Amino acid sequence: MRILIYPHDLSMGGSQLNAIELAGALRERGHEVIVYGWKGELVQKVLELGLEFIQSPRPRFRPTPAIVADLRRLVLERQIDILHGFEWPPALECALAALGLKQAKSIATVMSMAVADFIPRTVPLTVGTEQIQAERKTRGFNRVSLLEPPVDVHKNNVNQQLGQEFRTQYSINPDVPLVVVVSRLVPELKLEGILSAIDTTALIADERPICLAIVGGGSSAGTVRERAEQVNLRYPGSIVLTGKMADPRGAYAAADVALGMGGSALRAMAFAKPLIVQGEKGYWKLLEPDSVDEFFWQGWYGVGSDDHGGAERLKSILLPLLDSRDRQSILGDFGRELVDARYSLGSLSRTLDELYLAELSHHIRTGNELGSWSLAAWEFTKYKLARLRQKLWRKTVIDDFNSNTVNARFGPRRPGNAIQQVMYLAGTYWDDVKGTDHMLATALSAQTEVIWVDPPRTLKSSLTADGPRPAKLLGTSRDQVTGKITRIQTFVPFGVRYPQLRKIYDKLTIRTLLRGASTIPSGARLIIHSSASASFPAEISGTKYLYVTDDWVAGEQLMGLPAGSVSKRLTENLAVADKVFAVSPHLATLIDQQQSKHVTQLLPNGCKISELSAGDRQPVIAVLGQLNERLDVGLLEEIRDQGLKLRVAGPLKSNNAQWATRMRKFLESPGVQWVGEIPPTRVPEFLAGCRIGLTPYTDSKFNKASFPLKTLDYLAAGLFVVSTNLPSSHWLDTEHVAIGNTNGEVIDILRQRIAHPTLDSEISERRAFAARHSWEQRAIDLIELSTLKEMPIT
Repeated sequence: MRILIYPHDLSMGGSQLNAIELAGALRERGHEVIVYGWKGELVQKVLELGLEFIQSPRPRFRPTPAIVADLRRLVLERQIDILHGFEWPPALECALAALGLKQAKSIATVMSMAVADFIPRTVPLTVGTEQIQAERKTRGFNRVSLLEPPVDVHKNNVNQQLGQEFRTQYSINPDVPLVVVVSRLVPELKLEGILSAIDTTALIADERPICLAIVGGGSSAGTVRERAEQVNLRYPGSIVLTGKMADPRGAYAAADVALGMGGSALRAMAFAKPLIVQGEKGYWKLLEPDSVDEFFWQGWYGVGSDDHGGAERLKSILLPLLDSRDRQSILGDFGRELVDARYSLGSLSRTLDELYLAELSHHIRTGNELGSWSLAAWEFTKYKLARLRQKLWRKTVIDDFNSNTVNARFGPRRPGNAIQQVMYLAGTYWDDVKGTDHMLATALSAQTEVIWVDPPRTLKSSLTADGPRPAKLLGTSRDQVTGKITRIQTFVPFGVRYPQLRKIYDKLTIRTLLRGASTIPSGARLIIHSSASASFPAEISGTKYLYVTDDWVAGEQLMGLPAGSVSKRLTENLAVADKVFAVSPHLATLIDQQQSKHVTQLLPNGCKISELSAGDRQPVIAVLGQLNERLDVGLLEEIRDQGLKLRVAGPLKSNNAQWATRMRKFLESPGVQWVGEIPPTRVPEFLAGCRIGLTPYTDSKFNKASFPLKTLDYLAAGLFVVSTNLPSSHWLDTEHVAIGNTNGEVIDILRQRIAHPTLDSEISERRAFAARHSWEQRAIDLIELSTLKEMPIT
């Protein structure tokens, strides 16, 4: 891809550094990358990374028409695929430059602590915290992703020599504890905490030696210098002001304790320094295992309860830490491990690369785009009028989206669960193979009560299902399948696949559901619909989510449903749903081509991270899951014929008798061990004895839109994965999943990997990757999207 990265300016700052470092990492991934913008001191860093720099026209009022025209010219001349603007002015200018062009797409990234409402909702947006992501979704920004601040963990690492050089340069006694803050010295967000840290230094200096080093420059440098001089008059040398540093690594390396927020906090963690997170209104909090979830949610920043007492609060945290070298070491190591696992530049550049690929294949309807830009124009007009009023009253704020933060308005913690009930209208029976619906409903039950609704069940299916069934020809039953999941079953004599009969049978189910519906407020009920053949119940109120778990239209024959009825039902449900989700990026694109009411959101399959069973990782290939005609039996036969050993677990289920006969013959052949269907509790044990997990799907329209559960299950068990050419496997974009375009490529990869012993470090990496895709996280994302309400601005 040809990518243009456009930071909001090229003076020293966290968002700009993030943009430039990501640009370098994207270039390392094989892309052609240009950095664009008005000249500034960070141009030198751009050139040091070997990136091409193109200077923009001078920014005037924003968006600047000359910049938009220049960007558009570059797109056409350089055949640029992606225009990526960081913060709102470049984001708007990139979006305007790409407007109407088929060959280029724009992306917006906002690392500030609040996001402008006038960024068009059809422009894909990335933000730096889970909290801001959730807040944007409540404002109708459905195309919003999380892109946390990246850290170059190789360049930012423990370095004692750099630390010693910093202390020597600034005459800091090596025996005196050093506290370091690296920050822009500006009024918004930063100044209050920096002044509080100076006051804290004075309080501690009354009791013991201490030095605070403040690294940075900005419009508030004079205010900071004046306060520091007052303290140094009483305690000489206790405050060191270095001014702006192009490379502050020596300061981080020299610190015993770091104070900071945002990217600066993360860089301190990369140097294995204990971190106290800085915020506003007296906010200071130590990073430790008990507080880390709060930072994952709100970012590396916070808002306290008052404007006073910050210095005393910081002292109460800092003094015990300075007195314990062991605790400093433990917390420093914890921070470093956290950065490696979640914030490394390589990992986040892969996330960005993945977003680019998805955007290039995404199509937006003209009507949606016009509506989005009209709303953005209205919001921009309101913004400009508000700025004009501020100027008239001489209350202009320079960095206004950092002066009215989401955290201050939206609350500092994850909101409580206002959803009291999830009604899950499933496309499968609870007792079927535990697939997407079953796993998501189970994870949701950890958050709230779940009412699981089985599809209607005929007498025949009742008799053949596992476990006893009530002897009913017509009627419903209710039973508690787990502590927080209640199942509703409807028993009918015949004809559940006929649309008219299905509507009649669904009335029975609805009547049962209505008996308990009045006890739950409609605003506290979430209705998740994932059935290809049923409709949303109009009689029951609640927030309606349509979850499309497969290409139901393409899979009518596979699922044994009447041709045409699935497409009609899908169209009806898309019109009724409040939000639409799809299990794979390819499927989301297909759905967006069918409807214009929503932008389909991605909710991929997840996995369960369980305890690993003991296993010696034999050179065996695992195949897990249902065995049906979605699998490429020809590929499996070729693998067997090459002498590679296969271990297979799953039930043989197929509507194609000829295919089923061929598959059974394969399963019973030498070199293949088939253990049949196994319970989920035995899956880790089954996979622990294997070296590779195989996802052998055919190249079909249905499979292209799918997201095989088995791929993440393999990774969760620490296996290397080999997959046929599926969009979902490409979406995962990890070195632990190899993709073969042909049977020959798949077999070559298997041969190479089967001879490669599995290392413990590789198992840990794969399980860490899978943990980011757990069912528990999927459930949290859904519940938060449903429950978040923006607090009023005061």
